[in-house]
Amino acid sequence: MKKRVWMILVILFVVFGRGLFSSPVIQSLLASSSSIRPLLATEEEVNQFFEQYIERYRMRDVDGFLKLFSTKAIQNQVKGLAAIKEIYKNFFNQSERLQYQMKDRVVEIYENAIEVKSHYEIEQVVKKSGETKRWKGQGRWVLIREEEGLKILAFDYQNEKSP
Repeated sequence: MKKRVWMILVILFVVFGRGLFSSPVIQSLLASSSSIRPLLATEEEVNQFFEQYIERYRMRDVDGFLKLFSTKAIQNQVKGLAAIKEIYKNFFNQSERLQYQMKDRVVEIYENAIEVKSHYEIEQVVKKSGETKRWKGQGRWVLIREEEGLKILAFDYQNEKSP
């Protein structure tokens, strides 16, 4: 919205000249554009968030990892931190080592949320067998600002194939 207002103002300035900015209509547009809420975060903040996300995942730090989730989080239709914690606790406990990569990440930052889409690749070394499993797929995260920082409100993913 803010970009559109500024683009219109630039076009009007080019077409009609500087005198146009004294118009009451233009003055009200300028006033309203300054009252538009800022975006929820910067792209740098989002990048830092996902650096923490990947590091805590690799370290199999269940409690630290879950601190990145909102208290209202939903993951693939599973609601609540307790249920989500069980999923990660079981997976992390089965893993001797985990590697996590995000590829082709697309970030859209809005006033009240951030949507991130990315391909992910997980390499898991299973504790009991020493077997290496690879998980690939598409993920979609919705982030909000809660308490001291960005938190995952929703995370949906789809594995391309079972390992």
